[in-house]
Amino acid sequence: MNSGKHKFTLFIFLIILFPVYADNPVYLNYPKIKTLNNSDALFRQIISDITLSYRSSFKGMIPLSIYRYSPQSNDTLFSIASRFNIPYESISTLNRISSIHEFDPRKELLIPNQPILFIPEIPVSDIEFILVSRNMRSIQSDNDFSIHKANGARERFIYIKNEKFNSTERAFFFSSTFFRFPVERGRITSHYGHRISPISGERHFHPGIDIAAPEGTPILAAARGTVIVNGYNEVYGNYIIIQHPGSYYTLYGHLKRSFVILNKQVNTGTIIGEVGSTGQSTGPHLHFEVRKSGGRTENPLNLFNRNE
Repeated sequence: MNSGKHKFTLFIFLIILFPVYADNPVYLNYPKIKTLNNSDALFRQIISDITLSYRSSFKGMIPLSIYRYSPQSNDTLFSIASRFNIPYESISTLNRISSIHEFDPRKELLIPNQPILFIPEIPVSDIEFILVSRNMRSIQSDNDFSIHKANGARERFIYIKNEKFNSTERAFFFSSTFFRFPVERGRITSHYGHRISPISGERHFHPGIDIAAPEGTPILAAARGTVIVNGYNEVYGNYIIIQHPGSYYTLYGHLKRSFVILNKQVNTGTIIGEVGSTGQSTGPHLHFEVRKSGGRTENPLNLFNRNE
């Protein structure tokens, strides 16, 4: 399925991509906290605000302010939330982190100065749709807030103070699964791991799974993300690579047709192409891979939202 030359090329591609992604600031117009200790004046200020926001006599009196913070190598979502003394939900909903798997320690975070649940005006993930549905009445309130990005875009939220996830939302956030199955009613014909290649007849490592389906069957994005490759090579034929939050990448190979636009975002379940048999293929199927930054592959069956 995959030649050593192509593996090396993709590995180098992802290595090169890493610093570009990590060094690209998303937010510029919010004060930046450099260290999480009292030597940082901004850290002292946000801790003072958060402390007051928990006191009944000050509830509702603290203006909402947003700060920036770049996680350090040993930071986690929960250690950061603990250091600021706010719920992890306040950080995850403001930064639109819809799963614990999506926390990326390379990516700058926005930190609110109060324990708040942020509900987006335009939901894109499962947990955001649940939040919108549960808080439909609250969305009509005057607690609206917009985040301004470095590229000039805005994200509008409704916020609810002193609110956390309910049990359903927590279950979605902490789910051990991440991706949806990319072909409806497809059948897995080749698994992840060592196998005899149907092309060369030699034993090799198969870095993904093959899903057989009739030619022209819609292929769905396994998770929301950005299309970073939309091209062709002799191994994968027509193929797509999508970059996801949390340093994950998915690859879709042997497509008959592609429907995506390079550098555009797709949502979970978006139809991105059709099953085909282009490249090194013995019949209509989708070759599907999951990779982490650096090119390391993972078994997709460990990450799906349903059992196959």
